[in-house]
Amino acid sequence: MIENETRVNILLVDDEPANLLALEAVLESLGQNLVKTSSGVEALRHLIDKDFAVILLDVMMPGMDGFETAELIRQRDRNRHTPIIFLTAIGKTETAMFQGYALGAIDYMVKPFDPGVLRSKVSVLVDIYLKTQEVIRLNDELRLENENRKRTEEELRRSEEMLKNLNANLEARVAKRTAAVEESSRQLTRINEELEQFVYASSHDLQEPLRTMTSFLELIERRNRDKLDEDSKRFIEFAVKSAEHMRSLINGLLEYSRVTVKEKKFKNVDCNLVVKRVLEQLYASLQESGGKVECLPLPEVYGEPLLLGQLFQNLIGNALKFRNELPPRVEVGAEKREREWLFWVKDNGIGIEPRFFQQIFRLFQRLHSRAEYPGAGLGLAVCRKTVELHGGKIWCESELEKGSSFYFTIPIYDPFSRLADEESNLETVPESKKSEKRV
Repeated sequence: MIENETRVNILLVDDEPANLLALEAVLESLGQNLVKTSSGVEALRHLIDKDFAVILLDVMMPGMDGFETAELIRQRDRNRHTPIIFLTAIGKTETAMFQGYALGAIDYMVKPFDPGVLRSKVSVLVDIYLKTQEVIRLNDELRLENENRKRTEEELRRSEEMLKNLNANLEARVAKRTAAVEESSRQLTRINEELEQFVYASSHDLQEPLRTMTSFLELIERRNRDKLDEDSKRFIEFAVKSAEHMRSLINGLLEYSRVTVKEKKFKNVDCNLVVKRVLEQLYASLQESGGKVECLPLPEVYGEPLLLGQLFQNLIGNALKFRNELPPRVEVGAEKREREWLFWVKDNGIGIEPRFFQQIFRLFQRLHSRAEYPGAGLGLAVCRKTVELHGGKIWCESELEKGSSFYFTIPIYDPFSRLADEESNLETVPESKKSEKRV
C-alpha cells in the first residue's frame, strides 16, 4: 500500500463511463490517485490546480477531441512535459500517430489494449515522476543550502572584516598603551633613582646635625659636670636620648627605603646560611638574654639575599627583645606546600593581643613605650614589604604571655615560568637590545 505522502495523480480522460471504469480497474493496483473526467474541458479544469504523473487521453471525444485537448495542455508551462498516452479505438493510422507524437505524446495505444502492458507503462511513468519530484526537491534543498551558504559566507566575510578592523584598532591601542607603560616605567625608574639619592642625601644631612648636637651636649656635660644641677643634667640626658631616637628613626627609614626603592637582584639563596649569619650578628643579644635559637632545616629559595637576611634578623631580634622573665626560646623552621614555602619564627615571649595583629606591620607602630622596649617601630613594616616583594604574605598568631608565632610564605621557584616571563619581556624590547638582555 502506497503511503498518502507518495500517492500521485493520474488523469483518465474518456467520454465513455465504461472505458473509465475499465481504466480504473487496470490501474487500481498501482495504489495511486486516479482522477476520472469525461471531457477535455473537465480535464483542463483539473490541470489548473493539480499536478499529474501521467495523462491517459481518449482521442475520439465529442466537442473537444483528444488532440485538441493535448494541444491546449502543452500550451501551459506547468504541463508542457507531462507524459500523455493516447488511447483510441479507430485504429493505429500513421496520420493519427504522427499527430499524437507531434503534440508530445509518449505513446499511442489502440483499444482494446493489453491491461498488463498499460499498467507497466503507467507504473514506469509514475516511478519516473516520483524520481523527478525527488530530484526537484533535492534541487530546491540544494538551492536553499547554497543560498544559506552564500549568506553565511557573506556574514563571515563581514565578520572577518570587522574582526580585522577591531584587531587593527586593538593593536594600535596596545602599541599606544605599551608606549605609555614604557614611558611610565622609565619615569618611575628615574623617580626611584632620584628618591634613593634623596633619601641617602637627606639621611646624611639629617644625621650630621644630630651627631654635632649630641657631641656638643656631651661636651657641655663633661666640662660643666660640677656646675650643673640635677635638672640640667636630666635635660641634657633627655636631649641626647631624643637625638639617638631621631637617629634610630632615620636609620629605620633608610632601611625601609632600601626595601622599597633600591633595585633588587634575586638569586637562589640558602636560608640556612642566611640564618647562621643572622645568629652571628645577634650573638651579643643572645648572650645578654640567655636566649637559644633552634633552627630546623631550611630550604633554598629564589630571593634577594640582603633583604632575606634583614627579614630573619628583624623577626629573631624581636623574639629576643620582647621577652618576659624567662630566657627566650626561639624556633625557626619551614615546610613545603604545593606552590610555596611556609616559614615561621616562634618564641615564648610576652605575646601580642589579636586586635593588634594588623597594626604591628605598619610604619612607626609601637605597642610599648621606648623605655620598656627600644626601637623605631619599623622592623615589622620592613618585614612585610620584604615578603610582599618576594610574592608572599606575612601574618602573626599570638596570645598574651604565651609567645608569638610569625609566619610568612615565599613562592617556590619555577625556572620554566621564569624563563617564559623573561622571553615575554624580550618581546617588548627592540631587536637591537635583545642580544644585550640575553648575554
